[in-house]
Amino acid sequence: MSRYAKISGSGMYIPQKRITNEELGRMIGYDVDKYLANKGIKVRYQAAPDESTSTMSVKAAQNALKEAGMKPDDLDYIILATDTPDYVTPPTSAIIQNGLGARNAGVFDINAACTDETIALTIGSQFIMLDPEVNNVMVIGAYAMTRWLDWGPYSESVTKVLATLFSDGAAAIILSRSDEPGYIAGKTITEGTYWDTYGIYLGAARPPDVKMIEEKKHLLRFHENRHKVPADFNVARWPNLVREVCRKGKIKVADLHMILMNQVELDTVEATMQELGLPMSKTHWISDRLGYAGSASALMALHECRELGKLKKGDYVMFCTSGAGFVLGAALFRWV
Repeated sequence: MSRYAKISGSGMYIPQKRITNEELGRMIGYDVDKYLANKGIKVRYQAAPDESTSTMSVKAAQNALKEAGMKPDDLDYIILATDTPDYVTPPTSAIIQNGLGARNAGVFDINAACTDETIALTIGSQFIMLDPEVNNVMVIGAYAMTRWLDWGPYSESVTKVLATLFSDGAAAIILSRSDEPGYIAGKTITEGTYWDTYGIYLGAARPPDVKMIEEKKHLLRFHENRHKVPADFNVARWPNLVREVCRKGKIKVADLHMILMNQVELDTVEATMQELGLPMSKTHWISDRLGYAGSASALMALHECRELGKLKKGDYVMFCTSGAGFVLGAALFRWV
């Protein structure tokens, strides 16, 4: 008998501290509202001092399990998608497993910047489809990027604009064995020539030292030899990626009921939908209310779609995300 994977539950956690564009603008001395006018981001949430990627992930996971009527011991795997781990090592997913009490779950982290949530959905689905002993996989997208932002007084450095975009939070999706296809197809593409655009450039290639921290070069920033990404980078690539995954899944783009993209640039989402010939009613935007939480953003959008009753049996749902590097991913599901 064929094995398939479906989305069987979801949960979300948003920190309590809420910062509007106007409030952030006063903090950094920069017109945040003007800069984000076309991006659709109006607020961001900041993790409390005693919160981290792992603690937010545990809370999102608990919410997802409760919603699905499952227990931690029902999970066979936990996959954490994030580029803001608690530590370089050990894997943050191990901390989550311990905090959640998921004694039977194997765990690992993946990092493909803001597209890793989509890649994790594909990996988790394939585990279920290929291994008869794997029935439930939890995918968690989590973000604690405000830890890596410079919210001090604005300087002339263009790097400062990155500080206006990001928010903290976590979302958890449960994938379960199904008798009918849920996960259909996926694809990941990479243009590694853009690795030196922006990032947190510390690690084995550049260990942190006192000078780096004094100059705030340990924070999210543009690379000093910045390989600038074209303004239309995603618009030029997302539509073709969506078309390719639809082709693999043997459906038409017009058959899609919902496309969930990175929640960082509303104008890019609008242009992508226009290029695909689809109405904006077939996507969902959350950053005006929840901020842009990177690796969690598309999963947060899915959770809200579920809560709002926007998905019904038989609907095709496409995830399409991209992240620094540059890595792009798409995954197609049928709602079952």
